[in-house]
Parts: sequence; structure tokens; C-alpha cells
Amino acid sequence: MKHFHLYIICPIIITLAACTGSKRDAIGHTEVTIETSEGDIIVRLYDDTPLHRDNFICNVRQGCYDGILFNRIVPEMVIQTGDTTMKAKASQTSQGCLHPSPSTGIPAEIVYPRHFHKQGALAAAREPDSINPSRLSSPLQWYIVTGKKYTSAELRELQTLIYDERVAALFETLLRQHATQIDSLRCTNHDAWQQRLNDLQVQAEQTLAVNPPQPLSETQKQTYNRLGGAPHLDGDYTVFGEVVEGMPIALRIGRTPVDAKERPRKAVYIKKVTISKM
Repeated sequence: MKHFHLYIICPIIITLAACTGSKRDAIGHTEVTIETSEGDIIVRLYDDTPLHRDNFICNVRQGCYDGILFNRIVPEMVIQTGDTTMKAKASQTSQGCLHPSPSTGIPAEIVYPRHFHKQGALAAAREPDSINPSRLSSPLQWYIVTGKKYTSAELRELQTLIYDERVAALFETLLRQHATQIDSLRCTNHDAWQQRLNDLQVQAEQTLAVNPPQPLSETQKQTYNRLGGAPHLDGDYTVFGEVVEGMPIALRIGRTPVDAKERPRKAVYIKKVTISKM
């Protein structure tokens, strides 16, 4: 998947304790109503991702999401919002959301495979691993999975592709780490240079073999077969809730025509977000 970019953020993490005082179990009782230009969507927040849950609650209470656009739509994958600079009306301003350094983020709470990218999953956007190896989440930007259905054969092919991509990423990291040596060999000894590349490829494969991608569970397979989702995102982003009402609205937003940069060609926006149940 193309990476979710973090543009501006809110310094919520240091104030989480002040935003929620009740202890809850891991099931999740908090529900949030997202009133959009296309209709209402209700999401439930998980209690086993407490940092993300409390951060989202704080943002909602501060009015951070009121009047902002859905700034990115990937057909049959996700609808994304949370960039508080992108208002539906130029006259609107954020109500108390501050914009500190973009290096700030929420520690990852990737509870996988319990929470995966099924249709309706609510997850936090983040910067790519290359500049965000800890997978810190954006305190503002989030997405809802619209996804698509996958056959069993497609899921097997996708698992192979994910494995190959992770080997390639490890190989690229090793190339950067040994760049000086590799550049020298390329200029002085072609055979030694080729052998060194082969060795690094083997090293990348051996490293991934120690901690390979988890195979999909039967629950995941059945869900992606019947309901759909975005399985290639699993284990890489924090899923902290799910849609409980209004999924047809999210799917309608997901069908909005977009330009080459995945920007909606018409304004689709959030009117207001409120805590509807605690």
C-alpha cells in the first residue's frame, strides 16, 4: 500500500490521562458518531488500544475533525481523513488543535491478528517505515477500510507477494548499510561485487525466516472471502476500532471519483464528530 502521510498533529499523548477516567474492559464500549456530507457513520473504539482510543476521544472533544475533508480515497481500500488543515470551508478553523513538530506520534498498538484490516476497520495513518521504523501513529489522521473481497487463491498470492516485498525491503536496508564496500567492489572486482550482493540477498532471506509474516487465520480468510478488506495492511498499522453502523455510507464515500493523487474530485467531508456512547 502507498504510505499514509502525517502532515500535522495534536499534542494529545501527554494529556491522555485527563481525557478519560473510567476503566474499561478490552471489548470496547465507546462509540463515536461521524456525521459526514454523505450520511452518518458510527464507530466503536477498542479498549485494548488505549492510547489510540483516548487520543481519538480527545480529538473529538476538541472538535478537531469538525468540518474537515476526506483528503484521500483509495478505491477498494480505504477512505482517509484527519488532516485538520483541509477544511470543507475556507472560513473554518480548528477548535483547539495545536500543530507541534511532525516527529511526535502515538506509540504503535498493533494487536494483530486479533484486530485486522477487515471491511469497516478503523486504523491510524502513519509515516512509512523508512523514516518511522517504530511505526508511530499520526495523532490526527485515520482511515476506514472499505476494501474488497478476495478469493482463496488471491489470498495465497498476496501472502507470497508480502513475503517477497519484505525480503526486498531487508535487502535494500543491507545495501544501505554496506554501501561503501559495495560501491568499491563494483569498481574494482565485478565477481566479488556480485557475490557480495548474493550474500546480502541470502542474509535478507535468513533474517525474515526468523520472524516470517504470520499466515492468515481461518477467521481472517473467511472474513476476507465473505466481507472483504485490505489484508496487505495487516500487522503494519494500528487498528483501534471498527464501524458498527453506517458502513454503506463509508462505501459510498469510497466510490467517490479521485484524481491521480487519490484526492476526491468532489468535496466529501465530516460535518461533526461526537461521542455517542461511553
